[in-house]
Amino acid sequence: MAEKSKASNEPWSPSCLNDFWSLLGCEDEKLKQIRRERRLDLLQSLRRASSKQACDSPTEEDQRLRSFCCQRRRRKASPPKARPDAAATPWVWNPKPEEDELALEWKIVEHELDAESLRRLREFRQAVAAAGLDAHEACCKAPIAQRPGTLLRYLRARNWDLAAATKMLQDALDWRRDFRLDEKLDAWRAEWRDGSSGRARLWRKYGYIKYAGLDFEGLPVYLHRTSQCDANGLVREGGLETFILYHLVILEDSFNAAQERMMKTGKLITSFLEIYDQGDYGQVDGYLRRGMKAFEPYKAMIPILDKVYPERIRVAFVLRCPYVFASLWRVVESLLPPATVKKIRIKGYPAKTFVSEIKEYMLESNLPPHLRSDDRSLLAAAEPWGGWVPVGAGDE
Repeated sequence: MAEKSKASNEPWSPSCLNDFWSLLGCEDEKLKQIRRERRLDLLQSLRRASSKQACDSPTEEDQRLRSFCCQRRRRKASPPKARPDAAATPWVWNPKPEEDELALEWKIVEHELDAESLRRLREFRQAVAAAGLDAHEACCKAPIAQRPGTLLRYLRARNWDLAAATKMLQDALDWRRDFRLDEKLDAWRAEWRDGSSGRARLWRKYGYIKYAGLDFEGLPVYLHRTSQCDANGLVREGGLETFILYHLVILEDSFNAAQERMMKTGKLITSFLEIYDQGDYGQVDGYLRRGMKAFEPYKAMIPILDKVYPERIRVAFVLRCPYVFASLWRVVESLLPPATVKKIRIKGYPAKTFVSEIKEYMLESNLPPHLRSDDRSLLAAAEPWGGWVPVGAGDE
């Protein structure tokens, strides 16, 4: 009891305000200065109160500050209150076989979005229908213009501007039609499966993207070993169109998997985890030269990704970036939407700098061994290999 009484008479410490300012995220220099001045004032007032020793009870200022800290501790310990518009009962996903897939997808979106966002999405859907995009030739195989998850991505990509989002979707559908994307993807899938063409054999041998398993959302994750590839050589031997198809078939299959997963779980899923291995391991020489020559193929493809597959990235890890990567990144970054750049996490060589973060999105065991460890002996078995593409390789 004596110890407790002694503790209660000790001067109150303002150290708990450190957590208060951290909670506010005060990183700005001006706010930091305010914080320092506030703490100094508090310390001086406490010293004055301590020197007076007028009475054993705390001052009015002490009581106010103690009350603030106690209230903050209680708020921190108690669970957050539910949003006013949150569902009163738990979300139970129990679709019936006879229900239309589009109607089911709207149910999912209605559950996930707040009232204002849902209102804007419905307005966008009306604008898309009024523009006649439901009957667009690119929507013959799948109702792209009617899917709320797809519409939501376009709306977010244009910051909820209905006119800009409608134009973006119109341009994307026009590109799919003019490029004959569905037709060419079907042909490419058949060639890849059978290895029946020179371009399919070329990309099988010198390709640099590999399936790495599922993330915690149940969606596919692909490893891009761009540091090992000769993108310019692949385009020279196989053509720019094949370069584009090689990447787009992965995206199309990923979105199909997301659609199936969404129908199965009742959870809105519209974005993916991507991993890029940029390590200059010395296994394929000319790292910077290959990177600079890859600029033109990627320059042609990035606008397609931005226009046709907006808001597809949940987070992208760019791993083991060497010093020279900075030169390449300055070029690539200028081609990417600012919203996409914010989702990219650039990491150094040590595995400990990125493995713990990736584990938040997928099982560590799904990462290839050479990325889970800094043991360079594991690099010999790392796949895909990529490598320089010799002249005439497309004719083999």
